[in-house]
Amino acid sequence: MEQKKFLIIGAGLAGTTLAHELLKARQQVTLVDKGENHATAIAAGMVNPMVFRRMNKSWRLDECMQDAVPYYLKLEEKFQKQLYFPITIRRMFSSLQEREFWEKRQEIDEFKSYLNTINEADNNYSEAINEFGSGRLNQAFWVDALAYYEGNRNYFQSIDCLLDEEFDLAQFDEKTASYKGVEYDKVVFCCGYLNKYIPFFAEAPVEQTKGQTVTIESTDLPEDESLNRKCFVLPLGNHIFRIGATYEWNDESLTTSESSKDLLLEHLSVLGDFPLKILDQSVGVRPTVLDRRPIMGQHPELNKLFIFNGLGTKGYLMAPTLAKDMRAFLLEGKEMDKEVSLERFWGR
Repeated sequence: MEQKKFLIIGAGLAGTTLAHELLKARQQVTLVDKGENHATAIAAGMVNPMVFRRMNKSWRLDECMQDAVPYYLKLEEKFQKQLYFPITIRRMFSSLQEREFWEKRQEIDEFKSYLNTINEADNNYSEAINEFGSGRLNQAFWVDALAYYEGNRNYFQSIDCLLDEEFDLAQFDEKTASYKGVEYDKVVFCCGYLNKYIPFFAEAPVEQTKGQTVTIESTDLPEDESLNRKCFVLPLGNHIFRIGATYEWNDESLTTSESSKDLLLEHLSVLGDFPLKILDQSVGVRPTVLDRRPIMGQHPELNKLFIFNGLGTKGYLMAPTLAKDMRAFLLEGKEMDKEVSLERFWGR
């Protein structure tokens, strides 16, 4: 395959997964990233295979799981640092209807590797409020988001693939795809929630969804599972837990708020009255899309410009698979999945 020269704007989750795919295909890659990330690096990194409301599998779940776990394990070898942490999620049912959804799904073959059959111990679980029972979810995991981001930056710097700077629009020629006098074959914008400041793709509806979490210390919460109802409770070890997360629409501010902290603690109280000490509060901004599908594709007029964005709350699950799709689109001209294609919003 002929080697092409790619410029990727943004070294968050989308930009780094795509860069690894292109490098595997022996392409020339340059990433531009200023080292201030407020999405990939701040995320809780939780990967929940299910959508609990109606107990459905996440979009393209089996394929994404098959790609995601090896991707993070391989990066662990490169970075010499643990990124991937498997965990059991215990869903505390919010209603009898939700429990019934689970009971029906647990009998279906395609769900059996994810949903444990509810047993007496699940019905009698006593470490959290258990009005409607609970169920244990397999194949969940979390990714150390900050270690992922910093590890990738260090790696790409070590192989001379990273421009450690803010992308300067004034030095970019969109018609020739030239940046600072260097011409590229293709430029992919992976700018996360800052997409609206990229004039070539400002019409792509990437929303800014602020999210806050709190980190607490408590000796009363279980450390062997992640409790889930109204919020997630992620055990980090040594009686430290991360509680999340809020959804604050159309807000790119990076300030924490007392109201969001109080809301998270109120959600935690649905699981029980746990004595706790608040250690920290974090804030980030997710790039989300109203139909909950990423946005990927080619600019309708500037044919050297592309977008890969909007990974949202399921990003750590979907990114490795979607990066493979993006690589196939860029190098082989493979048709883009209509569910993620830019053309669904901005057709030719």
